[in-house]
Amino acid sequence: MKNTKEPFIHITRREGMPVWKGLLIRAAAVLIALIVSAILISAAAPSSKGFFGFFGSLFSGAFGTERRIWILLQNTFLLLGVAVALVVAFKMKFWNLGGNGQVLMGCLAAAICMYYLGGKLPDPLVWLIMLLASLFAGALWAAIPALFKAFFNTNESLFTLMMNYIAMYLVAFFISLWYPNGTGAMPPLTEGALPALGEGQMGRSLLPILVFAVVTAAVYLYLRFSKHGYEVALIGDSKNTARYAGINVRKVIIRTLILSGALCGLVGFLLAGSVNRMVSTTMDDNMGFTGIMVAWMGKLDPLIMAGVSFFINFLERGMAQVCTDFGFTSEALSDIVVGLIYFFFIGCEFFILYRVHIAGTRKKTKTDAPASPTRGEEERHEAPPAEQTGAKEAN
Repeated sequence: MKNTKEPFIHITRREGMPVWKGLLIRAAAVLIALIVSAILISAAAPSSKGFFGFFGSLFSGAFGTERRIWILLQNTFLLLGVAVALVVAFKMKFWNLGGNGQVLMGCLAAAICMYYLGGKLPDPLVWLIMLLASLFAGALWAAIPALFKAFFNTNESLFTLMMNYIAMYLVAFFISLWYPNGTGAMPPLTEGALPALGEGQMGRSLLPILVFAVVTAAVYLYLRFSKHGYEVALIGDSKNTARYAGINVRKVIIRTLILSGALCGLVGFLLAGSVNRMVSTTMDDNMGFTGIMVAWMGKLDPLIMAGVSFFINFLERGMAQVCTDFGFTSEALSDIVVGLIYFFFIGCEFFILYRVHIAGTRKKTKTDAPASPTRGEEERHEAPPAEQTGAKEAN
């Protein structure tokens, strides 16, 4: 019998891992990434503050002043709002990559209402019209690819992605229409804008925080306990099974994408009506794509995604301050370091899902997935010995 040589490295899939071990591995990955980033920044900086100065600047950028804290929380909940909107579709395995466009359409609808109705109608009526218009614009921008997916089975990823560019150029068109002699930027609108809920930065940040704290909890309950949430999950598992259970798959696809787009439109409503009080082609700040990463890293769980959204915004705010303190004139290095940290964080998922064994040290554990038997082994187990076969025939 020919002996097969054991490979030097053998990888087996884990059947499961305790939650605390998974959290420990992720925390270790983030810590290693921050240490590597601190070494790189300290070595390359024009005016280095040293290894520990990196961490001081990182936390100062996020928590250094009261204003920075409120901006961090505001951005956290706005990003969380986009991620929660996308999760509604992702649960159904409808890959909505059009979050940016749907947010921009919500921003544009709110800006149109402020521009044309602000000061001409009572403010509460303008706010209500703004809200409805933003929800409708975001829902419409998601419903179009949903209809094509439901009736013609088009590729939703490409369709929603291309819709982003149409939304961006629609925003550019309206800005040039309103300010033809301008630089392409729109000044803040004061009439028709949403009121602040307090003094300073807190007053402008509090409304998005409260709204998306409620929305996140509502979406969590909707997906987990409602009949619609069950239908979404069942279609994500198997469309054929959903049809067999009597679910109208087309109807659920369209309904779910309308909800997803409306939530993105709500983000646009608050961005244009409260946070910035204007609209621009870059106002979405790529939240649609960052929201995809938040949803994936948060395992499509809205409550876990809240922590992931906070972590991402902490990195972005902190690294912007690191670049300033260490004398970098471009924020490109900030993006590189943030990407490096993402790489470590995402890479650690491999060690959570798989176990790596080195030749000569491997011990079989209960968490290892059993290997499939070879064809020869199956035949040996299934075929009766020749002696037994002959004895049975003789009898």
